[in-house]
Amino acid sequence: MWVFIFLLGVVIGSFLNVCIYRIPRDGISVHSPRRSFCPMCQKTIRTFDTIPLLSYLFLRRRCRHCEARISVLYPCVELATGLLFLLMYYRFGLTLEGLLALVFVSLLVPISVIDAQHYIIPNVLIVTGLILGFGIVSGIAYQRGDVWYLLIRLIGAVAGGMVLWLIAVIGSAILRKTAMGGGDIKLMALNGLFLGAWPELAMVIAFSAFSGAIVGTALIIFGIKNRQSPIPYGPFLAGAAVLVLLWGDSLWRLYLQSVGWN
Repeated sequence: MWVFIFLLGVVIGSFLNVCIYRIPRDGISVHSPRRSFCPMCQKTIRTFDTIPLLSYLFLRRRCRHCEARISVLYPCVELATGLLFLLMYYRFGLTLEGLLALVFVSLLVPISVIDAQHYIIPNVLIVTGLILGFGIVSGIAYQRGDVWYLLIRLIGAVAGGMVLWLIAVIGSAILRKTAMGGGDIKLMALNGLFLGAWPELAMVIAFSAFSGAIVGTALIIFGIKNRQSPIPYGPFLAGAAVLVLLWGDSLWRLYLQSVGWN
């Protein structure tokens, strides 16, 4: 089962690579053209050249037709998705909660990469996530006979979007420029639906702000960015969401113990 879950994640990661390349580009859709193609020479890629992870090694990192270098991002996305699937299976097992977690990380991976590359979070990924998330959360609530489970997730979606919107408004007023994009606000709503309201949203905001500040400071120190350069916040929100999804309960208990609240 562990091998199957990993291979499933790798295959899903291969599809996510298609989404990452195609969704931000106008005039091309995820399902058309049906076959993958080389971004450089536009030649259709043979089926046996699309085997996740292995094709990258067999082709020696180059296109079979034009010998253009294949980005290392492709195997990294596939491997990362496979490892995330293993973590979710370890944490939740073969349950509806596990399915919810798998869907969640399958959305967070392309959202993170697209935001890092293009500074956008496509609405199609957010809407797809909201629809799938609502369906699975409703199924879990029905299975448990617990309507509060559904309500707290819906409250989380609304609260997540509103809290980050408020932070964006205040930040823009202080900085006198756009402090946060609308995509980040929608992503936080998605986080609220999949994770819940309190204390999950508070931890996501805290962890993402902390990690974003560290990375942003490092980029400025090493001259990669300057103080006026935009830094995509989506990857930090996504990383924090995965952290909370896996270990949120334990981290919250540790925090309560550290401040003397039992």
